[in-house]
Amino acid sequence: MAARGNSIQNDTIGPAGWTGESTVDREALEKSLRPVDRQLLADALPHFHVITDDYVHVALRDAFNWNEVARRLDEQSEGEWFIVAFRSVRRADADHKLLYEADSKAHQEAIHSGGLLQYWYGDLNHHRECLAMCIWVNRDYALNATRKPLHIQAARLASSMYETYKLERYLLVKKAGKLVFEIIEV
Repeated sequence: MAARGNSIQNDTIGPAGWTGESTVDREALEKSLRPVDRQLLADALPHFHVITDDYVHVALRDAFNWNEVARRLDEQSEGEWFIVAFRSVRRADADHKLLYEADSKAHQEAIHSGGLLQYWYGDLNHHRECLAMCIWVNRDYALNATRKPLHIQAARLASSMYETYKLERYLLVKKAGKLVFEIIEV
């Protein structure tokens, strides 16, 4: 059986009364969401998981049960989402507690930024390799989150905590009449 990894699903995909939230921000977020975003979050992503223990090394499209997830959406639903994947090899002397705390804070900040549908991260393998990924409503939400202070703080740790790391970006596309996703590297 394949490893499951750690899916962190959000109860909401946008701000809900956090400090600093403006009425204009809230209204803009609500207007930007599509029914398919809510359906993906509520009905499909809870079933998302890896399908191979070697998810760190295989193409993203081969690592997860994408089409099982797509089949949980209405056949006529269509949408496009943005994925950011982070593949890394952690240094042997990395401060795991500091990394976890920075990641956790950046994750909470991303939720507060709006548009984050799911954060998934795998466990380190015996070579200290890992894969983590975020699924966003769109690229704009992802870019907005990268400009937030806690994300910047976490990103600054990368050069001292990882031997190597790589960011990958994808479009996740569901077309009407199809029960599969297309995953396109961008």
